Amino acid sequence: MKRSICLFNTNRAWGGGEQWFFTHALLFAARGWRVSAVVNTSSVLGDRLEACPEVSTLRVCVDNLSFLNPIKLARIAAFLRQNHVGSVILALPSDFKCGGIAARLAGTEDIIFRRGIALPTKNTMLNRFLFRHVLTKLLCNSEHTRRMVLSESPDLVPVDRTFVVHNGLDLSLFDASPAEPLVPKQSGRVVIGCAGRLTKQKGHRYLLEAVSILRRKGHDCTVLLAGIGELERDLKAQAISLGIGDCVQFVGFVEEMKRFYASIDIFALPSLWEGFGYVLTEAMSMRLPIVAFAVSNIPEVVVHDETGLLVPEMSVSDFADALERLMLDPDLRNRLGRSGRDRVESHFTLAKTFEALENVLSV
Repeated sequence: MKRSICLFNTNRAWGGGEQWFFTHALLFAARGWRVSAVVNTSSVLGDRLEACPEVSTLRVCVDNLSFLNPIKLARIAAFLRQNHVGSVILALPSDFKCGGIAARLAGTEDIIFRRGIALPTKNTMLNRFLFRHVLTKLLCNSEHTRRMVLSESPDLVPVDRTFVVHNGLDLSLFDASPAEPLVPKQSGRVVIGCAGRLTKQKGHRYLLEAVSILRRKGHDCTVLLAGIGELERDLKAQAISLGIGDCVQFVGFVEEMKRFYASIDIFALPSLWEGFGYVLTEAMSMRLPIVAFAVSNIPEVVVHDETGLLVPEMSVSDFADALERLMLDPDLRNRLGRSGRDRVESHFTLAKTFEALENVLSV
C-alpha cells in the first residue's frame, strides 16, 4: 500500500504557509504518496487543491474550540481512516487541537505540528496534554522558530521529537520564469529593492530613514518597494516628509517576482522578524547582495559578510552604512551575490528540503 499523508491547513487566507502546504501536496503525490488534505470551507488553498485530482480534500471550518465538537472530530477522523492516513501535518494551533485529536481517534501513527511562525507556546494544561499525548513530532522552519516555540516551556516536548526543515525554493522553476526587469534600470544609478507586505513587521520605515541618510550624504539611488498593505499611505507620506519621495517607487503587488529582482542591485529586508523569508532565498538566487537586520531566523539564511550584510535590529545608521558600503563597492556586491546563489543551491533548494522532510517522516 502507498504511504499516505494528510496536509491539514484550515487558514482562509493565502500566504507562505499555504504555499508550503500546496507545493508539498503536489510533491508528495509526484513521489508516489497517497495525498489528502483538510482545508477550510472557504480558502484559497482549498480551491487550488480541489483542482488537483491527485489530492483528496475535505473542507471543514475549524476554529479554536472545534476540538470540543464531537461531530466535527468524528467527521475528520472518518476522512483520515478512509484515506488510510499514516502521517498528518497540521498547520495552525486550532488545526493542532482539532486535527490532532481527530488523528489520534483515527489511529494515525504520525501526528506532526508544523510551526512556521516564531511565537512561544503557552504553558497551559491543554498544550501540555497535546504536546505530550497527541503530538509525535514538532516540525519547525528554522532553529529560531524551534527555540521560540519552546521558550516558555522547554520541557513541553523531548528534543529528539523536534525537527527543523527550512523552506525550499523550486530553483529550476524560478530560473525558468521571466526575467525582464519590471522597472528599467538607469545607467550608473544603484537600485535598492524591498519586497513584503506593507506592515509594521516588515520595518519599511527603517529603510526609508536609512535612505534619507544616504540622500543627505549626497548619494543618488532609487528605491523600489513591492507589496501592498495597511501602511501604504503612511509610508508614502513618510517618504515625502523625509524628502525622498522622488526616489522611492511603490510598485504594488508583483506577480512575477523574478522581474522585480531583475530591476534592482541590492535587496534590503528591514523586517523586525520573519517566519522564514522566501524573498531572501529568491533574491540570493538572483545573485543579489542582502542587507537586513540580524533578527529571528535571518542569520540562518543570510551569512554576514558572505552573502549579505547583517546589522543590529532597528539601527537605522548601521543599515544606512551597510547600504552605502554596497553602493560604493560593485565588486563586493558581486562577491556577496555569487555566494548567495551558491548558498541557495547548497542549502535551500526544494529538492533538498523535501528530501529532509521525507527523512523526518521516516523517523
